[in-house]
Amino acid sequence: MGFISAVRDIGRARIEGTPFYQDTDLRLLQLPLTPSSDSERGQDAILVGLRVEDPMSPVLHIQGVEKLELRAYWAQGLGLDEQKRRYCYKEPAGTNVTWGYSPVYRLRRPKKNSLNDLLGSDGRLAKLRRTVLDEYERSGVFSAGSVDLIMEQITQRAKELAELWSDSKRDYILVLGVFHQDRLLYPGDVPAFVGYYKNKIKTQIHNSSFPGTCVVCHTQSDQCVNLDQVFAFATFDKPGFLPGMRSTNMARSKVFPICLTCFSELHLGRGHLDTHFCDRKTIWGINIYIAPELIFDSRSPMSLNDRFEDFIRVGVRTEESLFRSLARRDEALVYHFVFWESQQAQERIHLMVEDVPPSHLKQLESVWIETAEILQFGNERKTLDYALGEVIRVITSLAGESEQDKKTMQMCAISVIGKLLNNERVDVRTIKTIAVSRFPGLIHDENWLKFGPANARRLAAVVDFLNRCAGRR
Repeated sequence: MGFISAVRDIGRARIEGTPFYQDTDLRLLQLPLTPSSDSERGQDAILVGLRVEDPMSPVLHIQGVEKLELRAYWAQGLGLDEQKRRYCYKEPAGTNVTWGYSPVYRLRRPKKNSLNDLLGSDGRLAKLRRTVLDEYERSGVFSAGSVDLIMEQITQRAKELAELWSDSKRDYILVLGVFHQDRLLYPGDVPAFVGYYKNKIKTQIHNSSFPGTCVVCHTQSDQCVNLDQVFAFATFDKPGFLPGMRSTNMARSKVFPICLTCFSELHLGRGHLDTHFCDRKTIWGINIYIAPELIFDSRSPMSLNDRFEDFIRVGVRTEESLFRSLARRDEALVYHFVFWESQQAQERIHLMVEDVPPSHLKQLESVWIETAEILQFGNERKTLDYALGEVIRVITSLAGESEQDKKTMQMCAISVIGKLLNNERVDVRTIKTIAVSRFPGLIHDENWLKFGPANARRLAAVVDFLNRCAGRR
């Protein structure tokens, strides 16, 4: 529960600083694209400005497509919460649904011939109509005939659209807004789009809720949902396999029910984790959540709480020395680490380590510095980030050629990192045994032999580090 409580606290911190989050439905907003940490991979929004009779009307009478315009996806000067409000976006309920929560369509990166990819019965524009636009007319948000008019005029300007959607190194979204008084209104500024979003939230979440006792706040509620609405770590599509039994209210109420208030706080906290507290660089293909939790009582100084609030707002900086910066935080904090992997629509947890204090990270770094000094490593290598990275790189380098073998060694590396974070003894002998068993194959690998002495030195450093950690427990 430590991780869940920390995520909820993060959500609550965002609610307190954002007035429009008083509306619980708006707490469920998400970003169409997760901000990219890759400087070479940009993100843009192509805005389609619709001309309407009255932009404030609950029913939009579309008169045509007024403007196509390319803009930066992430507007300068706007924070994460305001970006969410602007796009009024939430992930669709599934890949096979014929509606969305928002008039936003993810184009992603263009192919070689973007114009051909837009047109045709299976082109992007046809998918835009089928998965996004048609439902606006069916639900009465667009007046009759509006979608035909939009599609006709946007198809006529497909070449112009293709020119905007042209850089293969950038991710794109297509955003339908309203052109009003010489400016483009985003979906979150148009009452009809916001009303449509809230109506979908009601039908998809509120109406499918069930009575139960919230596991998080322990209150009885007439409206509960399950934790799988926040984290796709457990599913209900495999009858006979716990907790994934048949999708009934009785089954769901016995697994992990949460009331809608806690659900909205957790959903908001999880979104903030994804953008501010998720490391995607340390282990290839593995996401690492770092959820901070403040441990204090009513006698603690307010400045401590203020520093925690600031940490939540800024998040972790993953571009350099992530673990070193975590080790230098206030001792009133603890961290919860979750190692997970995205597998299509599901999320697979590989490891969870809770209640790691900054002092333990400092100790790990000091132990690594002892190893680094003996092996005469430069100062740039005397960080905990480099130590954990070396553990991962050395262990995964012992894998064979098969993908299964590589995956096995990656899981071994994750297990070792987890034991270090949790202050558990690592079985160093097993690692040395694996290394010795792989040496006959490695010495016939030209790529490994090219850096043979360096690789052997790195292995010695990891073994020495793990032995020293075991001796300090």
